[in-house]
Amino acid sequence: MDKENVKVDFNKFIASVSLALDLAEGSVFHDYNVKSTDLDSGISLDYSSHNFVLHSKKATLVSLYLANKLSLADERLNNIYIASFLHDIGAVDAFSVSHTNIQYMLEHCDFGADILKKLPIDSSISEFVRLHHENYNGSGPKGLSHGQIPLEAQIIHLADMFELVFNNDRASHNQREIILRWMRTQKKKMFDPYLVDALCEIAEAERFWLDLLNIGTNPDILDRLKPKLGSSMSILQLTDISEVFAAIIDKKSRFTQLHSAGLADYTQKFAKLYGFDNQKTAKLKIAGLLHDIGKLSVPNSILDKPGRLSPEEFTVIKSHTYYTRLILSKIDNFDEICDWAANHHETLRGTGYPDRLDGEKLSLESRIMAVCDIYQALTENRPYRQPMSKDSAIKIIDNMAASGDIDVSVVKNLKEIV
Repeated sequence: MDKENVKVDFNKFIASVSLALDLAEGSVFHDYNVKSTDLDSGISLDYSSHNFVLHSKKATLVSLYLANKLSLADERLNNIYIASFLHDIGAVDAFSVSHTNIQYMLEHCDFGADILKKLPIDSSISEFVRLHHENYNGSGPKGLSHGQIPLEAQIIHLADMFELVFNNDRASHNQREIILRWMRTQKKKMFDPYLVDALCEIAEAERFWLDLLNIGTNPDILDRLKPKLGSSMSILQLTDISEVFAAIIDKKSRFTQLHSAGLADYTQKFAKLYGFDNQKTAKLKIAGLLHDIGKLSVPNSILDKPGRLSPEEFTVIKSHTYYTRLILSKIDNFDEICDWAANHHETLRGTGYPDRLDGEKLSLESRIMAVCDIYQALTENRPYRQPMSKDSAIKIIDNMAASGDIDVSVVKNLKEIV
């Protein structure tokens, strides 16, 4: 395959990144123990104990079931597919400043919609995300009622709430009637009666419930329902999209607001120094922008802790590289980017994490990423220290190179570019 023509499926990229958003949402609820009670139905949603790892996938599944039931055209189906996967894209930033339910709805919908305006997608998708918490009767955060809310946003709202009520740890036959009864109580309140009736009809089939239970292990389930429209782009085109997601990653903590973008800038200087071609240069930048995407899984109570981390907390921090690989490995033609991004805490002596790879298994690009990450982190503010000067950071990095953790030649070149 011509390296200059390597393509990435945009929809698969979005589907993979949605896992990171689910992890972020779960980590925030871990911090704040947010709860919501529907007074009319008596159902209490304890978000702190909900498993968000599959939230976007299951909400997308329900949305697609509804959209197909309504025989929506492929273009609308495709927009619902993307909007469902990204409906909580605003969660990373908004949850850090809002604890109550109505604030959470308003903040994360607006922030998410504004982010989506920066992506090369249909502009209507942004509005579906902005309005996906509006209620049929006008009691939502913006006060819009049925006729003012796009059908797509109403579908996502119903699917989103269905997923929050659904418990993946319980057999479907022990909860389906409770869930559907609750849905029916929300006719003309939260949901359009027509959509509730459509979902109840869909739910009569065993396949619907089995799809929900198995979606985490069987990718063919969504493939069966999603639109057939393809949307591929080159690695070079994907760089701009990665910059958007890097901004989301860095907003996770106020101490890392420029970390991914700063690291990516250093990788570009290295790429120029080593004479990498445009394709490899772009891949290295994307790896830098997305290397910490796994940190979305880490609660802010750990990321922003001012004191020393406990062994248990440090274990949680170290897991972020595992999740980076888990997320990026699902994207076609992303193998090199995935390796370079996920290996940034490995060492040449094989003492790093998460795989304890040694120098024989670490490429030059992975070595560059490791050195750039260390320098960028040392020269940034942290909850437990002020940013270090260039000279102090280089001294620490020299010591790490001398001990055999990082590549001496890469460190030598670092001194030329900083």
